[in-house]
Amino acid sequence: MGAERGLSPRRLVTLGLLIGSFMGSMEATVVATAMPTIVGQLGGLNIYGWAFSIYVLASSAGIPVTGKLSDMFGRRIVYAWSMGLFLVASLLCAVAPTMHWLIIFRALQGLGAAGLLPLAIIMIGDMFTFEERARVQGLFSGVWGVSSIAGPLFGGFLVDKVGWPSVFYINVPFGLLSAWLVWHWWVDQHELATGKPHIDYPGAIAVTASAIVLLLALVDVVSVQGAGLLALAVGLAYVAYRIENASPDPIIPIGLFHWKLFTVSILHSLVIGWLLNGVTAYVPLFVQEVQKGSATEAGAALTPLLLSWVISSAICAKMMLKTGYRPPAIGGMIAVIVGSGMLVLLEAGSPRALLLGSMLVMGAGFGFTVPALLIAVQTTVDRQNMGAATSMIQFSRSMGGSIGVGAMGAFLNWQVGRTPFALALQRTFWVAAIVTVLGLVITMSAPVISAEEMGRKR
Repeated sequence: MGAERGLSPRRLVTLGLLIGSFMGSMEATVVATAMPTIVGQLGGLNIYGWAFSIYVLASSAGIPVTGKLSDMFGRRIVYAWSMGLFLVASLLCAVAPTMHWLIIFRALQGLGAAGLLPLAIIMIGDMFTFEERARVQGLFSGVWGVSSIAGPLFGGFLVDKVGWPSVFYINVPFGLLSAWLVWHWWVDQHELATGKPHIDYPGAIAVTASAIVLLLALVDVVSVQGAGLLALAVGLAYVAYRIENASPDPIIPIGLFHWKLFTVSILHSLVIGWLLNGVTAYVPLFVQEVQKGSATEAGAALTPLLLSWVISSAICAKMMLKTGYRPPAIGGMIAVIVGSGMLVLLEAGSPRALLLGSMLVMGAGFGFTVPALLIAVQTTVDRQNMGAATSMIQFSRSMGGSIGVGAMGAFLNWQVGRTPFALALQRTFWVAAIVTVLGLVITMSAPVISAEEMGRKR
């Protein structure tokens, strides 16, 4: 942030975006410890899992639409509408009379969240120079880590001391503060749509529908129902492609995929999402079920990944100023390969240091490779497409995470019927390791752009 002192407008906006991002990401996990109490009062045990899933579905599917709308109408107005929907839905969740209504309101809450974290990353790209951006992105990378740990703990505290509706009410004061800071201090820095803008309603519907159906298919992709949904998702994706290709102002500019750096970044984000969600889903399972650790120990096993991610993101910022984006992106993927290789060595009697070391190395790798490609795209893309490009990268990471958890879960279930659980889980980690190598191959195909050229672009 250069030589800024005190609470400058840019710092106030950044504070508002950090608050909004933290809320949006924490809401995915904060209800975990509240759900047993909610089920006890509202009933609906057979469908309570949808209170989690529908939030992820809605927040993932809405990302491309909010990114494009912010390019057309401005970041501030879209952020305000997103936060408004998120807060209204939070209030409705707090007074939901039945589990069915809670699930409906959680879907609305997820649609609001679709504009919080992605727009924060887009607005960081607008506000900060190439020299500053990687350092600031490190703060937002840490938001996911802190919220994933703090969410269940904070939710449990509120349920015990205040009651389960407070899990949703607590969003209101912080959300209003975030919205006020962004609304009052933000100034859009790109040319907005004039006159009556063209809104690609058919494209928005087709893109959203294909994403939702794909996510539903990944819940149980090996079943007949899952396979049918997967086929439907492919068909809807083709329809979306035809609509977007013909649209004068599409939600997803197809021309971006003709740009090699963007295509590489999309594929890279799919791999990163796969690895990140796969590791965070199955490492705690290994600690509890194989090494017989407690729930607290399972959560603590991920802490080195989160800490090293934040630290290495800051180092990446300085490195990119001298080397450009490819060395940290490629070096980060190599570190992730080393970390995933350490994972596959884990056995029931393995020292905890091996697991913690694996998380430490993987986190450092993520901290280098994730911001490097994102910042490269933000630095070189036309400003009019900044929102669409950034949101597509975020969307790809989210989709990759769902694909990874589904695929690794299906593989684990297949192995459990044939081998002991510990060996089945170890072989599941091999799946992650193979995907990591694929990620390195993808990253190495990225085009060369020097630090000097990136500096001139922004």
